[in-house]
Amino acid sequence: PFSKEQMNGYIDKFVKMNKKNKMNDNLDWTVQQYETTLKNFPNLNKMMEEPFLLRMILTVLPSLMKQHPIGTEISKVQVYEVFNEQWIDIHVKNAVNKLSELRIQSNPKKIKAAFYLYCQDVAFEMFIQGNQVATENDYREYETDKIWKTETKSEDEKLEIKESESNITQDIWDQYFNGDSIAKYVLRKIGDYKYQFVHKSCQEYYAAQKIIFDILSWTPNIVDINNQQFQQQFEMH
Repeated sequence: PFSKEQMNGYIDKFVKMNKKNKMNDNLDWTVQQYETTLKNFPNLNKMMEEPFLLRMILTVLPSLMKQHPIGTEISKVQVYEVFNEQWIDIHVKNAVNKLSELRIQSNPKKIKAAFYLYCQDVAFEMFIQGNQVATENDYREYETDKIWKTETKSEDEKLEIKESESNITQDIWDQYFNGDSIAKYVLRKIGDYKYQFVHKSCQEYYAAQKIIFDILSWTPNIVDINNQQFQQQFEMH
């Protein structure tokens, strides 16, 4: 956890970094302005002991101040909601600008909705796979080609088994890297054909959203149903 001195030092670094990298739209905010505003929301202080949460809070603090009266107890979930919305908005803006340069018309609202769904689906897949890195299929095709070259002298049966094993992971991620889809750019690229969320907690946030929304949207397929049938259908869902 960060000490009080480390927090103050990070706030100073954040203000300088924000002016350079535009992490939020309030480039004119000073260190004193951040510190004064934080005093108006004392329950954020405990969260700020975690380095990534401190960065999140500083990024969204101007927005939180506009949304909540002074003294409001702001939850960690509310911080994540605002941070992730800003993160999506930045990528929507970038996508719209890129498409505009190519003289392609776009609908920012539809792009934003698509990015949200994409984040939820990818995050949930990462949760299922126990892996917070998604790999684009080009890399896996390259790996498959290497396997084929090294196995050319083996029997046909062995070749078939080897090909099947190497393609399992590729097949899982293929649906998330479909053609020239721009949705993948909402993730952070960490290497050749490898992507992840900006932070582990953001992946967990979207995975939880996916689970909650699926539960809320589920209804049994028959009206008259007993408890056992309800549980069986829910587990299948």
